[in-house]
Amino acid sequence: MSNMRVSVIIPVWNGREYLPGCLDALLAQEYPDFEVIAVDNASVDGSAELIAEKYPQVRLIRNIQNLGFAGGCNAGLKVAQGDILVLLNQDTVVLPGWLRALVEALQRPDVGVAGCKILYPDGKTIQHAGGWIEWPLGSAYHYGKGEEDVGQWNEPRQVDYVTGAAMAFRRDVLERVGPLDEEFWPGYFEDTDFCFRVREAGYGVWYIPDSFLLHMETASSIQPWDVSVFYERGRLRFVLKHLSPEHFLEEFVPQEQKKHLPFTQGIGGDPLRLAYLEAIPMAARILLQRWNADGCVIEEVILALYSLYRSPFSPIQTESLETGKPREFLALQEFQFRSTVPVIGPVIARLREACYNIAARWAIRYLIQQQTTINQQQTTINQQQASINRELWATICALERRFTESSLSQAREIARLIQELERMKQRIEKVENNG
Repeated sequence: MSNMRVSVIIPVWNGREYLPGCLDALLAQEYPDFEVIAVDNASVDGSAELIAEKYPQVRLIRNIQNLGFAGGCNAGLKVAQGDILVLLNQDTVVLPGWLRALVEALQRPDVGVAGCKILYPDGKTIQHAGGWIEWPLGSAYHYGKGEEDVGQWNEPRQVDYVTGAAMAFRRDVLERVGPLDEEFWPGYFEDTDFCFRVREAGYGVWYIPDSFLLHMETASSIQPWDVSVFYERGRLRFVLKHLSPEHFLEEFVPQEQKKHLPFTQGIGGDPLRLAYLEAIPMAARILLQRWNADGCVIEEVILALYSLYRSPFSPIQTESLETGKPREFLALQEFQFRSTVPVIGPVIARLREACYNIAARWAIRYLIQQQTTINQQQTTINQQQASINRELWATICALERRFTESSLSQAREIARLIQELERMKQRIEKVENNG
């Protein structure tokens, strides 16, 4: 085996507790030529300072804000010098031979991505032996999870995806399929999306059991409610990217109504419903860029997402684009936001509700009217609306990121942004009246 140069990229966020174990084990790997790049996503626990002081051989990149898992990895990939590129979580401990086994697997030109056997910290319970996707819902699962490791997953094989906790690929593969999708912010499904794009390019995604490590599988300081929102939002983005609009409407929506919506009542369902709402502007871009969908298809997908958000359970009907027959979606009902921030929680909840009511209402109307103006060749109005849409989306993104770390000062900023949204609404009404 040729000793190809390897770059190991570790996205870091408040991982000071785990970094010594991770870096000590990684730097002890018996491989002749590899570099380690740590990308700190604006940690506040001294993670970057620990690396700078204790591990001078590690190249440290300091981001001024949290770019999420994909953004952190991409920042490291941009400066990496290796022919083999490896992504590694900060809360892992690699075992002897881990790196060499991954490099050996990638010597085959048909192998695009290689992942490893991952064990829980007890060293005997399997966490990951490759992954598979349940369609049409897009739910992600790990082979062998929770099983005692007695050799039952010791055969290398192709899988749907491998987890980004430890994932290796060649530089030529990255250059062909592009970097990780940073719109999966802050995490969940960006690794699965990358593996599916690699498979679309004609490569295999392989599970390599001779490479193994321990993974703490921590969620750091993120609240469980927020983790659920991030997971569901990532799942919806993944489904919209890898399931055609026709299959989304004919297969995903009915199954989603049947399997998930019975659980959206009360606090436990809030993250899923919020994810449906946040998927609306995201869906329009994906349908245009990924599927080259026309206005009618975009409108129907958006209405489907909106009806899922405004559940339950008395159906509304639209006409199927393919058959002309009525298609049922769920009825509309207002969504109740919540916040756990002390004292100002109710204020933040009301601001969230106001923001997303405006965002959803005007995003839907705007996307439909944008297509109408194109069809009617009203160029001037279309350009005005496109400019407003870009401003609206930027404002929504700013609001969305601020919601994950709410505070009193951020609540004031949210109020200011909502005022901007109201002014945008007035501008949209003015354009509509002039049209």
